[in-house]
Amino acid sequence: MSGTVTENKDRNYSNTEMIQTLQKLVRYPSISSEDETSIYGHDTEEAVDYLMETALSLGLRICKTKEYAYIETGEGTDLIGVLAHIDVVPPGEGWTKDPFSGEISNDRIYGRGTTDDKGPLVAVLYAMADLVKVNPQKKIRLIIGLSEENGQWDDIEAYCEKEQLPDAGFSPDGDFPAIQCEKGALVFKVSMKADKSGIIDARGGSSANMVPDYAHITTKSGNYSGKGIKFHGCAPWLGKNAITDAVTNGISSGDKAAFLQMYSALIGETVFGENLGIKMEDEISGKLSVNAGELFMDNENQDVCILIDIRYPCMADADKVIAAVEEKFLPYGAQCKCIYRSEPLRMDPCNPLMEKLLDAYRTETGDYSDPISIGGGTYAKAMPNIVAFGPNFPGHENREHRNDEYIRIDDLIKLRAIYKRALLNLTECREL
Repeated sequence: MSGTVTENKDRNYSNTEMIQTLQKLVRYPSISSEDETSIYGHDTEEAVDYLMETALSLGLRICKTKEYAYIETGEGTDLIGVLAHIDVVPPGEGWTKDPFSGEISNDRIYGRGTTDDKGPLVAVLYAMADLVKVNPQKKIRLIIGLSEENGQWDDIEAYCEKEQLPDAGFSPDGDFPAIQCEKGALVFKVSMKADKSGIIDARGGSSANMVPDYAHITTKSGNYSGKGIKFHGCAPWLGKNAITDAVTNGISSGDKAAFLQMYSALIGETVFGENLGIKMEDEISGKLSVNAGELFMDNENQDVCILIDIRYPCMADADKVIAAVEEKFLPYGAQCKCIYRSEPLRMDPCNPLMEKLLDAYRTETGDYSDPISIGGGTYAKAMPNIVAFGPNFPGHENREHRNDEYIRIDDLIKLRAIYKRALLNLTECREL
């Protein structure tokens, strides 16, 4: 699919139209999962089709293949890229609003993806529409990710193989003022044979990168439930881990199941790697963190398994972290293997890209705070000279990956202004 319309290039698009576009986009439950109709699932496919139709109505060019999609404006050979994603994490439990309604209440738009990442994606889309009449002398391309949340990123890999890479750009999937450093990420799968573990059944959480809000464990001696508070796995200290809660309940009851004993000894109540012998931090990116995100039974291999998400400082040696973690589980008769690895990203605050983004943020907000570091991993790692830039404002509640996710309407409108100025800055910068 490709195309463009230009008859509306002189029209101004209201914030009301932008809000309605986000509401409609939220109504697509675009959880990336292959089915018989699409490699990313029917709902994700429909969400992309709606976005493409909207882009055409805004006077923008589009391109959609079975693997990736993008929206474009401007001219020339230089390319400014914006990497956003349309897929979302599962809603989970505990919502007081319909997670796929786009309901407006108290000047907020509620729904899964309103912050991560459909809201900022729509803000960029309308910022691009604002620039159609300017006709920037660099191309601006909004690259739509379809599988960011499951960590596969095969869509972006396909784009990189077949399309022009941006000269510079940003991902609207982090925090303001701008992100100078993203920690490295490791995911480990720990497996213990069920007949050796003392576990009859176990389940908890839905993703390695989320603090689980529920867990249930059945051993030969008892049943133990755990309740938690969901949060992004990059900051487990801001949530409460239900798997840990269930294990703690079992240990407190005197249960000697080997799996419970292993978990209690190596993870327990800690979130900074103390029990694993990998506690560390650096001045730039802060502390290493550990999140036990998903507990499940592998019936095919007759194992009880847990997925552990570790975010490590940008100056750390990942190979040493991997070796230390895998070695810790050996005495318990468990197999521990690193199944995912993402290197840290660091950007010099004096880089022209950072300077232009910071100028846009500071001009629109009056906030002159310095760039920050985060534990989360964004599409900024997918291509050179990309950094995470918004949408989360300092001091504002962030409910991404949690129940009752929302974006403030005032923030959405402010995002549009910031991203418009940022894109203008980047298209006019000769140093990029």
